[in-house]
Amino acid sequence: MTSTAKIDAELKSDGTMTVFAKEMDSRIARPVPMISALASGAKYLGILCGLLAIGFIGHQTHWSFGFVKHGSSEPSRILQTSKFPDPIDEHRPDEQEWQIEFPSEKSLRRTGIKTSVIEERSMRERIKTTGVITYDERMFASLSARVSGAIWRVLKQPGDMIRRGDVLVIIDAVDVGQAKAEFSSDLVSLESRIERLASYESVAGAIAHRQVRDERVAVREAKIRLQNTEQTLINMGFSLQKNLFEGLNDADRAEKLHFLGIPESISKELDPVQTTSNLLPVMASFDGVLIHHDAALGEMVEAGKPLLEIADLRRMWLYLDVSKEDASKMSLGQSVRFLPDGLEQELQSTITWISTEMNEKTRTLRVRAEVDNPVVSSDPVTGQEVRLLRAKTYGTGMITLRETPSAFVVPISAVLHDDNQPMVFAKVSDRKFARINVRLGAREGGSIQIDSADLKSGMTIVTHGSHALKSEWILTHVASSAL
Repeated sequence: MTSTAKIDAELKSDGTMTVFAKEMDSRIARPVPMISALASGAKYLGILCGLLAIGFIGHQTHWSFGFVKHGSSEPSRILQTSKFPDPIDEHRPDEQEWQIEFPSEKSLRRTGIKTSVIEERSMRERIKTTGVITYDERMFASLSARVSGAIWRVLKQPGDMIRRGDVLVIIDAVDVGQAKAEFSSDLVSLESRIERLASYESVAGAIAHRQVRDERVAVREAKIRLQNTEQTLINMGFSLQKNLFEGLNDADRAEKLHFLGIPESISKELDPVQTTSNLLPVMASFDGVLIHHDAALGEMVEAGKPLLEIADLRRMWLYLDVSKEDASKMSLGQSVRFLPDGLEQELQSTITWISTEMNEKTRTLRVRAEVDNPVVSSDPVTGQEVRLLRAKTYGTGMITLRETPSAFVVPISAVLHDDNQPMVFAKVSDRKFARINVRLGAREGGSIQIDSADLKSGMTIVTHGSHALKSEWILTHVASSAL
């Protein structure tokens, strides 16, 4: 037996060696993994190159591959280099804009494109909102007594016209009587001290200098006390001038203080002996109408508690609530038209104030306008007036955001956007359309104002189907960029 035969016999006899031999035979029989991967990559690379070649040929032939003739139903993109200036930024370099041309009327009709002549008219953008009429807060006052007391007399009723300084009600207050007595006493004390100082100074050589000096100090202290009591009466609401009391005898001074602040038309009918000196008048601070009072004879009132309300009705405030979407569009001076509920007469005004905060509950922005309140009738005897507007009347308002007397106007559907750049498509010829970048202006209903140096009166604009043109434009633009 040869040596080779012996080895084979030994391998066959050993099971482990037999398995090893079979595994080696199998590995030798299989292809090398690297060679297999290279072969697979070459296959995919070939497919990719084929697709790129088809894309290049298709682009060069406008995807007709030489088979689509003029008049075919398939549209072709004719790339032309018409330039349109950018109306948004005049300093940017000019960009090449593409025009889209359809090879036939049939292909154009299949896109569903509709056109119309650009409209040239006045344009006004407005928003609708709700509002309420209120009193002019600068000419509205809630009056109260400055000291506690009881209602002594009511002189005016709600609805009465009043003038500045008119007495509305009179209050009987103990603090008033005490303040008047202190004022009278301090005035007498000051006069007495002044007379004593004058007598001391006339005989200054016969008395000690210290006595003259002490009397001068006493006069100064008396003046301070009088000023304090005078200020107390002023704080209660009295108009007081102490020089009017100087030189009067005690009886005249007492009578003048007794009815201090009470109009002569009332005081002349009162008996000083039977009438208290605790009277405090509550007077109107401006011309207007007494809106409301909470005063009845003998009723006790507290200091600072609202007692009467007066308002000047010649001018009213109009508050409008603007939605949060339109809040940023508000500015002072914008025109306002308001129709109150139940009235046919529309009010006109302008915005004079814009709130600095949003309403927490309604999430709306409050703005204000001022409106005149015309007289609709009056009483020839009493002069009582009836005016058109009433506070707390709700209604509907229109705020004009912007207005242009002459503008190019198109339907909103005609405007498209490309990277936040508004644009429209204008008809160049029967089957050709061009993109024009525009600026947007006022909106009104379904129309919008557009502006561009390339727009002209009588130009035809695509109003429906613009998306088809935009898709064609984008495909053409991308294909051109890829080259």
